[in-house]
Amino acid sequence: MGVFADEPIVSGALIEECHYLKVPQKQCRGEPLDDYVFEIRWNRHEEPRPGNWVALVMGYGMIYNHSNEPNAVYSRASDRDVFRFHALRDIYPGEQICVSYGEAWWSARGMTVPP
Repeated sequence: MGVFADEPIVSGALIEECHYLKVPQKQCRGEPLDDYVFEIRWNRHEEPRPGNWVALVMGYGMIYNHSNEPNAVYSRASDRDVFRFHALRDIYPGEQICVSYGEAWWSARGMTVPP
């Protein structure tokens, strides 16, 4: 699985906004969900919930693949309760849209970031 551009996407453009479900991490342990959830870090204006929470991102958000040289980046917009995906550079039709999972994602699985 993966996400591919159908048309040109200019650098900085909003690719997608995805709603998500907040779920206690313990409910998503194990395959296959554990590989598809996003860690939630509470922003200073949010009331933190006790324990570790993850996001089950809707839309294409859950199936963007990893790249060490990503062409997109994501962030959680807590004011709108969505994840936003933006282009880091121009993306061309047919090109796969990739984000970086970050080193913590790989180390949590006992792996190193692939070259």
